[in-house]
Amino acid sequence: MTNIFTGIEITKKYINYFMADSSYRIKGVHKIALPLHIPAEKFIDEVENGFKEAVRKMEIPAERIASISISVPAAIDHKNGSIIYSAELPQLQGLPLKEELGARLKKLIILDTEANVRTFIEHKLGSAVRYSNFIFIVLDSWISAGVYINNSLLRSKRGIAHELGHAIVEPHGRKCGCSQRGCLEEYVSFDAVVRYYLKHRRGTPRNTMTIYDLFRLAGTSDFAAINAFEKMGNYLGLALINLVNIVKPDAVIFAGDFSRALNFFLPSIKSTLDTRSYYGSSGNITYGKSYLGANALREGLVHLAKDSYTNAYNLKVCDDLFII
Repeated sequence: MTNIFTGIEITKKYINYFMADSSYRIKGVHKIALPLHIPAEKFIDEVENGFKEAVRKMEIPAERIASISISVPAAIDHKNGSIIYSAELPQLQGLPLKEELGARLKKLIILDTEANVRTFIEHKLGSAVRYSNFIFIVLDSWISAGVYINNSLLRSKRGIAHELGHAIVEPHGRKCGCSQRGCLEEYVSFDAVVRYYLKHRRGTPRNTMTIYDLFRLAGTSDFAAINAFEKMGNYLGLALINLVNIVKPDAVIFAGDFSRALNFFLPSIKSTLDTRSYYGSSGNITYGKSYLGANALREGLVHLAKDSYTNAYNLKVCDDLFII
């Protein structure tokens, strides 16, 4: 019998289970709703029961499951696989998820963030396959980043190295949900870009305007829409300066809904880096877009599960980067 490899995507509202064979072909998908404000001790039960339900539904003998990779919206202690902090699931703080689930299911567990899983698969199969040093940025309703250095995926031991969305771009700026002020997510978000647009189009009802309207308007050369994306790009460029100065990447790859508008905000990112980066130029950096699509995380999870189990892919991990 061939091995089966499992990916588990945990979000605030649901858990997705993906089963794949040794050729990474998806054999089945299972989804369960996650009760709101579920306590930590019940959370492990939900993950375990959902896994067992998925195995039964897909008629896969449990002994065929070789390994399980999990993405979780949290800062992770990669040394022991516990949850440090999660804005979406705060009740899980301190939960030793890897140890608890591994003991229950008797399987190899690989635990990581969504950004790292997507960065891994982008390097293996996507737009970053030819780069040994690159930054991968996910721009959706949240902002996160992954970093490859010398063909190694950078993981901080305390799990919070790539929270780009909470880089401070306005020291006395807008209040963020994380309790800080001036975080990038307050200035590079769907609501922020709509806000910028409405400053130039006063009288437009706010509740009728969506980010997808702005994608369309920018495509028709609407000045206010283009200006809104340029303003967003300026802020994103400010946040990127420090990463670029430290990593000096060969490439920056963008993913997520906002990447659809890359042509509208990339020039202002480049301009900001040209004038304010230590290296003085964005010309040595290649900018690109991920083309892996909506299933990138699913593909990343099943590849990570198998490749960690078989060492089929040179997944080197860099835990320590700086000596200060």
